[in-house]
Amino acid sequence: MSSSPSLPKVGSHLVLSLPAPHVFQMTLNRPQQLNAMTDELEVDIRRSFDFFEHEPSLWIMVLTGNGRAFCAGQDLKNWLDKNRGKVETVLHPSGQPMQAESEYSKSLQRLHQGGFGALSTRRSTKPIIAAVDGICMGGGAETLVNCDIVVASQRSVFAFPEVKRGVVAAMGGIPRLSQLCGHQRASELLLLGHTITAQEAHDRYNMINRLVPVEKSAPIDEGQKAVEAVALDLARQMTENSPDSLFATKEALVLARDAAGDDIDASARAGVQGERSRLLNVGQNIAEGLEAFKNKRAPRWFNPAKAQAKL
Repeated sequence: MSSSPSLPKVGSHLVLSLPAPHVFQMTLNRPQQLNAMTDELEVDIRRSFDFFEHEPSLWIMVLTGNGRAFCAGQDLKNWLDKNRGKVETVLHPSGQPMQAESEYSKSLQRLHQGGFGALSTRRSTKPIIAAVDGICMGGGAETLVNCDIVVASQRSVFAFPEVKRGVVAAMGGIPRLSQLCGHQRASELLLLGHTITAQEAHDRYNMINRLVPVEKSAPIDEGQKAVEAVALDLARQMTENSPDSLFATKEALVLARDAAGDDIDASARAGVQGERSRLLNVGQNIAEGLEAFKNKRAPRWFNPAKAQAKL
């Protein structure tokens, strides 16, 4: 009988476990911050995912979060505090003042490293099951739509609120969501930034495979245990199949997705590298949106610099 593999050492913001044979579970563990992403957490996730990818005894991943959120996206307050004072003001050729922080180049680097949380654009050949109870927004939602199977409680809520913060869902969420639910429905969700229920995410946007009945008033741990139980049951069913067949099928699914015009790497990279994204990432509105979010006030938007339209 083979022994269990030694798990990577990570910070307290991430819990790694082996809940069943051949199943690897990764649990985001910043419940007070709604499991919002930091650079340090992202590094540990990347290391843990690389371990999972290269460990032959692990076939399936279950991804979940502790507390009342799966993941609320980037920890914007943490990001602002770390980057304050590192941005200088320069003039765009149009004469409009802009922030000269090359965020688009950082975004490109992040894409190469697997996207948001090192997960949102990763092309894994092993199945990934997400177990969601509670809040799933921003980069958390971008990660979700890149998973293979999604289990969510009926009390969960979902949103891509980036436009409300002066940023964009550039880590793969746009092409993936459009592929899942079509251009018009993706446009409605992404351009309005509205929050939707789990039922809507399941019925209208095709973001969820299995809905798990959980009352809104139920204790937090009750909902989390319920979705994890369903996710683990699906994972155990998968482990009854040949791992060679599982991985080959997953790879074929990724290739089929690419053939259908959803090459998430190319689409996301093209979006990040585009002139409009460059202007967004060095403009006044991104700074205003993030400051407004931190200070819990309505943003005061500026007219954007002109970009050359490419249709």
